[in-house]
Amino acid sequence: MADVYLGPSGAMIKLPRLTFMGSPPSWPVSANKEMEVAVMSDKSKRVAFFGTKRELGIVLGFLNKADLDRMTALNELNQVLDFQNNNEDDTIYEVIISAFRYEPERMDIRQLERYRVEMTLRQV
Repeated sequence: MADVYLGPSGAMIKLPRLTFMGSPPSWPVSANKEMEVAVMSDKSKRVAFFGTKRELGIVLGFLNKADLDRMTALNELNQVLDFQNNNEDDTIYEVIISAFRYEPERMDIRQLERYRVEMTLRQV
């Protein structure tokens, strides 16, 4: 598994390696077209296309408390971040964290203290 990075430009951090119990989490990617539709006076429609923006869902499971704190700190930056997923290619995308959620994982094992983080990254 190749490394994945996220963080401010020039200060990206390596995301924790995917660790999971059961089936592996997926990282779905949506490619949304940016467009604007206008209706002309003769009722015809014109569409302007501005390119495609990616939206990426990331699930990181079985994180320890230190990793959870790092992910929470990234979310609290409230700025444009760089994202690089070397599993696909070495392209760096400018993204924002548009959704962030975490929860304890495996509550049935009391001393485990592991967490699951879900983020949605939206290309800007």
